[in-house]
Amino acid sequence: MLENIKIRNFRNLTNYETNLNQGVTTLIGRNGVGKSSLIEAIYFLSIGRSFRARHDRDTINKNIIGSGDFAQIKGTITSINQIKELQVVLNLDEFSKLSKNGNINGANTKLSEFVGNLKSVCFSVNDMDVIFGSPSERRKYMDLLNTQLTSNYTSELLTYNNVINSRNALLKRIKFNEANKEELDYWNEKMLDIGSFIIQNRYQSLQQLNSISNDIFVKIFNSEHEGEIQYLPSLDFDDNFQFDIEFIRDHFKSQLLESEMKDISYGRSTIGPHRDDILITIDGDIAQNFASRGQARLLVLGIKLAECELIKQSNEEPIILLDDAFSELDFKNQEYLAKFILDYNQCLITGLDFSVVKNMGIHTNDIVMGEYD
Repeated sequence: MLENIKIRNFRNLTNYETNLNQGVTTLIGRNGVGKSSLIEAIYFLSIGRSFRARHDRDTINKNIIGSGDFAQIKGTITSINQIKELQVVLNLDEFSKLSKNGNINGANTKLSEFVGNLKSVCFSVNDMDVIFGSPSERRKYMDLLNTQLTSNYTSELLTYNNVINSRNALLKRIKFNEANKEELDYWNEKMLDIGSFIIQNRYQSLQQLNSISNDIFVKIFNSEHEGEIQYLPSLDFDDNFQFDIEFIRDHFKSQLLESEMKDISYGRSTIGPHRDDILITIDGDIAQNFASRGQARLLVLGIKLAECELIKQSNEEPIILLDDAFSELDFKNQEYLAKFILDYNQCLITGLDFSVVKNMGIHTNDIVMGEYD
């Protein structure tokens, strides 16, 4: 549980601290006082990145840029067996180069080891990108999900991205006769080892997510529509996928060798986890093409609630962050969401209307931000 958070120069929160309790906490205040920024800061402490900004530098308070000051988020996490002090610091140097550093209990920590110490699931308007965005947005979702399910996923993903960059640079050199094709062997082996691990984790997590979400979709769509989530790897497994890592690696290797001349011609790696996607359907149709905004909103809600359940099954309950999540839901689903969060230890909600939660008799901890009548 997140017991306390201190925020410095993050968005418009220049010097903010609050204690947090178990149960449902509503963030109350006028527009622009920093309610969503508090949600974003908690998510940043969990995931090491924002759910709103594409670039970390955009979260730093603009008034301190060039001053030598920094942005900082500190949180105290308690569990039955231990207390953890988490801290992330964002700093822009005199050349506007950004540094991001994680710290656990006073010791500097690699970001790959920092991420996931505080489990969280956030539901916001930005999540519609999972439906209507590009494949890269859905890959990002897959990676954020697996980051919280598998401890070494982040470090392996970072290594894989570095391998792809190195392999692509070599492919361009081979294309212009500046290097030999045999030099690919080293990077191919690296790509196969780490890529197979990523594929295995994505397959497993999305299969589990789909299984959980099926029951949730029935409830939020009132049995009128069916939602489905399916992993779309760039590799062809002929509907005969096996979770065995050697099976994945063998298929990956044969297809990587087949694509070698194409890769050289293009000067980039054309297959692998960096080209994966997710297929999300409603009643068998591709949601990106056929879902209304209301249906897409419910699909995302179902996916996010399934994510909560999947993380909970790993014996680490996430903190739920709902940024204006009730505003576009009908009354029935507002009630369903309110009942759902009662099964979790900690949930923070922003919005202008908490009547559904209050009318259901749910006790809330109210945090008033800024001046509020």
